[in-house]
Amino acid sequence: SSSDDEESFDIVIIGSGLGGLCCGSMLASIGKKVCVLESHYELGGCCHEYFVDPTTGRTIPSSSSAPQKDLFTFEAGPSLYAGISPDQSPNPLKHVFQMIGEEPEWITYDTWGAFLPEAPEGYELSIGAENFLKILEEYGGPTAVQDWETLAAEVRPLAQTIQQIPSTVLRNDWGILLTLILRYPVAFAKVILSASEIVKPFDLSKTSVKDEFLKNYLDLLAFLLQGLPADQTLTAVMAYMVEDFYREGAVMDFPKGGSAGIIDALVRGITKHEGCVVRKQQTVQQVVVEDGRAVGVTLKNKGKDGGMIRATQAVVSNADLKRTFDFVPPNVHAGFDAERELYLGNNNNKDA
Repeated sequence: SSSDDEESFDIVIIGSGLGGLCCGSMLASIGKKVCVLESHYELGGCCHEYFVDPTTGRTIPSSSSAPQKDLFTFEAGPSLYAGISPDQSPNPLKHVFQMIGEEPEWITYDTWGAFLPEAPEGYELSIGAENFLKILEEYGGPTAVQDWETLAAEVRPLAQTIQQIPSTVLRNDWGILLTLILRYPVAFAKVILSASEIVKPFDLSKTSVKDEFLKNYLDLLAFLLQGLPADQTLTAVMAYMVEDFYREGAVMDFPKGGSAGIIDALVRGITKHEGCVVRKQQTVQQVVVEDGRAVGVTLKNKGKDGGMIRATQAVVSNADLKRTFDFVPPNVHAGFDAERELYLGNNNNKDA
């Protein structure tokens, strides 16, 4: 380090959400010295668990000495996982686990149940397209089954095209010629032809779906997958979801130990490499810019881990857009200021 108050890593990552930990574990796997900084007392960002003492109602950090068997456990992370337990899978998170050599233990189940306004008593059926048609026949309107079959016929070819290209081969430099175009030429050509469909939001009003129950059901599945309704979800994601209904031997996955199982595996993918660390309760105050590039961060914390942490190669932000722009003061980088104005506009000076 350049001074007693500074540490130095190749890469400093702000935030320990799935994006930050995937980035950090993959970089660590190729020999980079990585430091992940998380301001919260739990790792995982939106994909974390928290514990509540039922006798007091207080939230208890996972690092506490209190026996977790005496606490209520809550999942703040995703509710639905699919395509992660099989070795051959298009799921990009599965690819990350395979590349870093760490993975949680997966529990699989093939039964799906729900309580809906149309089914207040609830239902429970095996996963798969055939049984989904039974749900539509029971609770949907007269066009529900036909609407679904027409939708599936429209989007399944798109999903099959997307699944031919692993997401990990995508990159934003000329190396894409080697990783994608030369290796998957036919699939690449198909994706190019369908690109406008793949990247746009899924617009139910422009599909064959008219049945209200089916519309609501698609919104439910989209929300469980990523916390947004169908019309704010990429068409590629919705196509993958529909295709998954028809996958032979389809099962749903859940990490043993809950969301913490996923986060622990990604953290192991970082900390098992010498010189790599993941730290909680480390709040970044500012990204330091020198000669036009980010060279490190300063922390709000004082004491042992306070001061500045240098990044010899890059600073990566896994924070939200507003916080990321707030990390860099105005007038230190013209290009960054232009992006700040483009993406935040009049919200530039407002609190997140």
